[in-house]
Formats: sequence, structure tokens, C-alpha cells
Amino acid sequence: MLIALAATALAAAGLIAYRSTGKAPSAKAIAAAALPAMAAELARAPSGFVLLAGDSHAAALHLPCNSVNVAVKGLKAHDVRSQLSRLPIPTEPSRVLLVVGSNDILRKHEPLRRVDDWAAEMQRTIALFRQVVVTAIPPLGGEAIGQFDPEAVRIYSQRLKAMCSSGGCLYVDPWRALRSKLFGEARSSVMADGLHPADYSAPAHELAEILCSKPAPEGVESVMAD
Repeated sequence: MLIALAATALAAAGLIAYRSTGKAPSAKAIAAAALPAMAAELARAPSGFVLLAGDSHAAALHLPCNSVNVAVKGLKAHDVRSQLSRLPIPTEPSRVLLVVGSNDILRKHEPLRRVDDWAAEMQRTIALFRQVVVTAIPPLGGEAIGQFDPEAVRIYSQRLKAMCSSGGCLYVDPWRALRSKLFGEARSSVMADGLHPADYSAPAHELAEILCSKPAPEGVESVMAD
């Protein structure tokens, strides 16, 4: 699968960066080091492939159709836009999946004061492609709430929903089953850690029905953000 090659390229890029500097590389450094391998993979991508981009949530998704996954753990919205702007994509993907936002809602960055800037970055990224699917931000486990803002999960997701309702993208929430009564907080026992679900298979299956289908997605899937 093309998707496996992307993961190998990222692992190699991280190892090279670590050996050259003696410290763990940043997400941006890993993404930059992996650009040549990603470009080579995109050059081989068949017509109709799906492009996955974003953070560690996107990186964890596996689709049953031809796909290239260029997601990198730790990337923020502006990093994803920069990465995609630099990548040569000779064959236009049939769809592009964006899973972005978890790394933008650290409390220390005051995410509720930066909603407009974040939404503008997402809008610019969406404009790079014709068929874009964006997901809501996944909920947070209890151990992450001290560092990450669950209210920002709700508000940022609402902005994505409003953005897509105006056209240009399809908004979906494949993380619904993980959420508690509070949109930004996860139910107990469904997360591997504070940020990542224990099982990505159900979200991946739901997304595959949209991304791997032949007809282009139309309309907007709604989600209640309590």
C-alpha cells in the first residue's frame, strides 16, 4: 500500500534528524526531511488516489483504497499548509482528507483568542484542492485537559462546519462515538492517551465510505456541538 511507504519515510526522516542533531526533531523538521520521499511517492500515485494530510490522527488512518498519507505527528494548521504548498503533486487527488487542529489548541497558546487566525489558515489550505474532506477535532482524554482546551475542540470544529457549509469542503465527524456529553471531552476508556483514540478502525471505516467511493462527495454532514 502507498500509505505504508509514507510512514516508512517519516520514520527514516526522524531517525536521520535525531542522529545529526542528537535531539528529538520537531514535527516541522521531520516533515521537511521527508519531503523528497513524499514527493517520490506522489509521483507514483495512480489516478484517483486519496491524499491524507494533517497531524497524528491523519497519520493513524488506513484506507482500503489507493492513498498517499503525508500526515506528520505534531503539525499545526500553518505547518500543514506550508507542507502541502511545497509538495509537488503531479496527479490531482480525487479527494483530500485534512485532520488538523489538535496541536493548535494547547492552552499555553490561548487558542480561543486565535480562532480567526486558525480558520484563515484552514481556509487557505482547503483552497489548494478541489475535493476536500475535513474532520472535526477529536475529543480529549482527561489526562490531556490540563494542557489542551476542550472548549477549543468544540469552537474550532464549529468553525470548520460553518466554513464547509459555504462550499469548498465536506465536514464530517468520525469521532462522534468517542465523545462524552461534552463535545470536546472523550468518554472513559476510549483513548489510548490524552490525545489519541485506542482504536482508529471505526473512524477510518466511516471516512473510507466517503473518500474511497466513486462519486464525488456532495453536501455537508452536520454534527451537534453541545
